[in-house]
Amino acid sequence: MLILNKFIAIRRTPRAAALGLGGAATAAKRQEIVRDAEHSRRALELRAIGLPQVFPPHRDGPAWGFERLGNLGVYVVSAADAAQAQLARALLEPDYHIMPDISLSLPASALAPRRFLRRPARVQWPEESGVALARREGITGKGVLLGVLDTGIDADHIEFARRRVDFRYVPLDPGPDGMRAVRGFDVHGHGTHVCGILAGRTVGVAPDIELLVAAVIESETVRTSLERIVIALDWMMEQFRLEENQAKPMIVSMSLGFREDWISAPAYQTVTEGMQLLIATLVHDFDVLPVVAIGNDGPGQVRAPGYFAEALGVGAVDFARNVWELSGGGEAPDGTIKPDVVGYGVDVVSSLERDVLRRSVYAPMSGTSMATPYVAGVAALLAQANPGLQGAALRERLLRTALPIDAPAERAGAGLARFT
Repeated sequence: MLILNKFIAIRRTPRAAALGLGGAATAAKRQEIVRDAEHSRRALELRAIGLPQVFPPHRDGPAWGFERLGNLGVYVVSAADAAQAQLARALLEPDYHIMPDISLSLPASALAPRRFLRRPARVQWPEESGVALARREGITGKGVLLGVLDTGIDADHIEFARRRVDFRYVPLDPGPDGMRAVRGFDVHGHGTHVCGILAGRTVGVAPDIELLVAAVIESETVRTSLERIVIALDWMMEQFRLEENQAKPMIVSMSLGFREDWISAPAYQTVTEGMQLLIATLVHDFDVLPVVAIGNDGPGQVRAPGYFAEALGVGAVDFARNVWELSGGGEAPDGTIKPDVVGYGVDVVSSLERDVLRRSVYAPMSGTSMATPYVAGVAALLAQANPGLQGAALRERLLRTALPIDAPAERAGAGLARFT
């Protein structure tokens, strides 16, 4: 057995089932799960073998220890040596799935060379999207929590001016400083573009959603780690500790993933099982809808976690509803056909950055990374328009009302996500 001095452990069984909350109302279930997250017998046992528990955002002491992410049921363990790592594994197994930390990346989105200093004059979203219909009915995503894992957000871009953006930066090495709660920034532009599609006041699908943005992807390499993702997701689930959030729909938009050929065979199986448990925790414990890019690797290629059955995998079409040639799709390892739906993802104009004169810049970009926030925004509109519709039921509504596209299921899924 491979002994890893650093590993991530996630509960094999979502807590809703373990606590007998399977049939509970969403708000009651969330309330009980976040309350239960405060208690852990395993934390006491890990401390007993000499592993110190660290409590971000501020911690002192050795560089090794363990962090408990109680909302998700995850432990991030950095042991002092192989012997201590083996003891920690023995304590956590078989109730926890053990996996190594790995690297994930953004799909390589195409940034067109055009940049604009003024907001686009034309209406971006075609009539069949239902976005204009939603506006006429006063539906803007209000009261919906929407989490974004990306390169960040320029919170002072004019698309987000005078609004509150709950932002966290998760460092490359989360170490002693943990997450940083600061004004939203983004030196890459991808996350700002994604957030503009979601919630930009003039270009966004759902401008009144409550944005939770976690910067987990490095601007230089556009890569991240599994540890940073679980830290960010645990913070997002922490929002359900607030009574006013416990009944709100939550959607999480993720334009990131990995392919099988990036990881050695034994690790790939372990990591995919662990990530699927993570996505399942969002769905079954918290009734969250995970909306995930399927990747820009072309036909026959799908990325995890977008291909998991529990995730809503998203492909890309242009504004004429033609499937983008680089949009991923095909049969997942478990036999599931992906993507589930498609969204507009070709030459989508959105916020990008600000120049040295603080002028807000816009640009068109293409990719399943652009289609994913479009779909997440449509989901937010449907959730506001249909109180109580969230999680698996919201997913089914999106699939049932999608506009069929003249393309095989492995290219377009159920069709174009739309508000109806």
